[in-house]
Amino acid sequence: MSAAGAFRRFLNSETGPKTVHFWAPTLKWGLVFAGLSDLRRPVENISGAQNLSLLATGVIWTRWSFVIKPKNMLLASVNFFLGCTAGYQLARVSRYRLAQGDTYSQVFDYLINGPKKLTEEEKIHKVQATQVAHGSLGQSSTA
Repeated sequence: MSAAGAFRRFLNSETGPKTVHFWAPTLKWGLVFAGLSDLRRPVENISGAQNLSLLATGVIWTRWSFVIKPKNMLLASVNFFLGCTAGYQLARVSRYRLAQGDTYSQVFDYLINGPKKLTEEEKIHKVQATQVAHGSLGQSSTA
């Protein structure tokens, strides 16, 4: 079989570039690349809810790509890597929160709901605790 014949077969296939079955998964790789670029982002800036959504999307659509006709391996591969990337980000956030002293239920709540809104009293206490940790409580900035 010649290369031209193989290309023509790909071009005219049920999942080829003349169909949405090709372009939708191809463009979805942008989500995977965005997730990979988030590996450089500080873990406290990673959204748990967003990554839970991406993980669910990856798992559901990876399975669905093998059920639909025609089977779409491009769709399966992009969703598999989307799920892997989101799962890794969730593991990063979970490890970070556990290292900060959260319990497993607090980590789960953080992943679902995001950071808790602090009251004014909690904000003051947090600032004071930070100042004590850095040894600057009660010190004047002028000498």
